[in-house]
Amino acid sequence: MKSSNVKSQERKKTVWDYLSRQFGKSFWIMTMWCVSCTANMSAPAMLPVTGAGVESNISYSPEMIDFGIRELGNTSAAQKVTIRNDGSTPLLIDQLSVSAGFSIVACSCPKPPETVASQGTCTVEVVFKPSLPENWVGELQVHYNSAQVITIQLKGSAQSELKMLASKNH
Repeated sequence: MKSSNVKSQERKKTVWDYLSRQFGKSFWIMTMWCVSCTANMSAPAMLPVTGAGVESNISYSPEMIDFGIRELGNTSAAQKVTIRNDGSTPLLIDQLSVSAGFSIVACSCPKPPETVASQGTCTVEVVFKPSLPENWVGELQVHYNSAQVITIQLKGSAQSELKMLASKNH
């Protein structure tokens, strides 16, 4: 009579051999252990995990936008950011956001659940509309594929109308 430990090892080998024949060597085994099991339930459960990982390779241009010096309260010309899906799977853009002082005025990126196809592009147009006379630093954040983020740096400076006139006269 074989011990239960030997039977368990044979069972694991049989499962492993079966999975190797079915999926080749490119699969993972996820092992789950029972935390509150009795002695009869101490063997791990093995579940095969197969498939390709999500492989989105996002690129964007430019990496930073400098809006220069603006008169307080005046909106800059729109600056365009191009987002490209260089990966082999569709790119899901979950959310776009900008810091205070900057606004998204146009966007060709698809809204979820629509995606950017492999090798496809979309654009986001951003403006700078300062409300205080100071240097502004912010970012455009692109949240994609449910857990990833890219950040495009944004900056600009705002001056009052009087200070702008004084700068022009010197």
